[in-house]
Amino acid sequence: MSARGLGTLLVICAIYPQVTMAQIVAPEIDTVVAVVDSSGVLRVARAAQARFERQRIRYFPLTLGSTGRTCDERIGRFCSWYDEGDWYPRPEVAEIGELREELLALLDSVQVVLPGDEWLLGQRVWYLSEDGRWEEALRAARSCGSAEPWWCTALEGFSLHGLEKYVEADRSFSVALELMDTERARRWRVPHWIMDGDGQDVLEEAEDTSSDFLDNVLERLWLFADPLYLVEGNDRKTSHYARWTVATIREEARNPYRISWGKDLEELTIRHGWELGWDRTSDPGFTNVEHVIGHKHPEGRDYMPSGAVLSTPSLAEPEDLRADLERPRSLYAPSYAPILLPMEGQVALFPRGNRVVVVGTHFLPDDTTRHADHNHPVPWLNPGTQAGMLDRAGIFIVPLDGTRIESAQTMGYTEGVLSLEAPAGSYLLSTETWSPEQRRAGRLRMGIESHPVPEDVASLSDILMLKSFSEEPEVLEAALPQALRQTEILPGQTFAIAWEVSGLGFRSETLLFEVSVSQTSQGVLRQIAEFLRITKRTQPLRISWEEPGPPSPGPVFRYLNLDLPNLKAGKYEIRLVLRTAGRTDAVSTRVFSVQERH
Repeated sequence: MSARGLGTLLVICAIYPQVTMAQIVAPEIDTVVAVVDSSGVLRVARAAQARFERQRIRYFPLTLGSTGRTCDERIGRFCSWYDEGDWYPRPEVAEIGELREELLALLDSVQVVLPGDEWLLGQRVWYLSEDGRWEEALRAARSCGSAEPWWCTALEGFSLHGLEKYVEADRSFSVALELMDTERARRWRVPHWIMDGDGQDVLEEAEDTSSDFLDNVLERLWLFADPLYLVEGNDRKTSHYARWTVATIREEARNPYRISWGKDLEELTIRHGWELGWDRTSDPGFTNVEHVIGHKHPEGRDYMPSGAVLSTPSLAEPEDLRADLERPRSLYAPSYAPILLPMEGQVALFPRGNRVVVVGTHFLPDDTTRHADHNHPVPWLNPGTQAGMLDRAGIFIVPLDGTRIESAQTMGYTEGVLSLEAPAGSYLLSTETWSPEQRRAGRLRMGIESHPVPEDVASLSDILMLKSFSEEPEVLEAALPQALRQTEILPGQTFAIAWEVSGLGFRSETLLFEVSVSQTSQGVLRQIAEFLRITKRTQPLRISWEEPGPPSPGPVFRYLNLDLPNLKAGKYEIRLVLRTAGRTDAVSTRVFSVQERH
């Protein structure tokens, strides 16, 4: 034992006399050896950890009386709410920091004596992370002595996740899963708790089928759960394993609730993460967990895909893949963009034989969250290490057969349009924009499907809405910079539409185009009046024309300015029909809205 180690141990003995030591003279060398009662030393550490958790409760902010809220969900002994209301995390008082520093000093000292103790290692990493000292937590995890290798690697992955090094964290957790026992690895890998009912059925079926099939399902699940493809790595996946690591750390330790660890606390940790802050209440009827309230992140959302999306991802609509706030199964807030909002941009597919051009607009949604207009600090939106980082945007298509993600990205802007070309097929599409300095992002995610089109079969693209041009563009690429960011206009606003036709030019033929605009949303009184024939049914606006087909094969680009000054606020549909002799009509539609001027 080194002089430093023995000196540390003597300090412990002076403070905690219940730790026993003996001196033994070795027969062959004249050396005094310290023999430590390891169980006694560990008892000292456990008592100190329990005392810290008891003592810091007195410094939690006091909430007077009951809030009157009913539980959104009961999980074992706990009453859980899906949102945090007006709560926001406040700076920790200095007294708690001092108590934690004393505890960490003791834990470090005991770890020198018991370098292979996994409980000690876990507590040191946990309390360092709780204090925001992630680099120190990583160093502690990597100097793990003779502890179980899987546990050391899991603690390393947890620390790397806290440092936002998600690629490295994923690698560490992958190694930990390989090293741990089969039953533990299965519980960590298969996320039953955080999936909806259909999703749990999909996972159970995959488990019953084969390990390869389960691997494929889990790979797709985490791919869909990744909040932003603009950010390297998959932080929702690594957060899941980080939560399991925390649950394991806290399983044999005291907690602020002052109750024993149980399945309910484990489930809450895996589903919603560890607490971001604490309150205590003086109302004995408020909660059955010793009057302590643990708070989640105020911007937590559910990023996990539903079972229906996992089963038929190419049919997923944007609302199916929206980060959900309504009765979520799990909650997560990416540290790089806690405010990640729905972005209702345009998406349009332009088929070209056996390939397809995918177009998507992007913009940074306004912050409409609860705390946006509150007169208090919003610490989770401080730029921090992201200060000075450029805004960025991207369009991504994820092949459902597991091949490489295709993407187009731009830096320095949060509003615009991007396009990319790929083989026809089934994809998950994600258009994204992110302002690192504002820690805010927007996302539109949906399934898309494009089938190869035979050369001599007419194929009509989606309709893309644009600002009006003074000079008509001749190709799609020239029109893209004018794309409207959303499918909405103001009353009296002139706009344009663009589309492509492929599969023509193999023979001489005449093309008949018909464009109509009709209202799809009307008030109830208007609908009743039309039904009773008190009011005449509104007729759609319609325009049609003929033109010769192209002289040679290739995509035909068309553009049309629309001036519709009499449209009132409401929902409308543009309907485009292509008629050619001897072919089935090709139809494309686009729904848009007219918004009231404010």
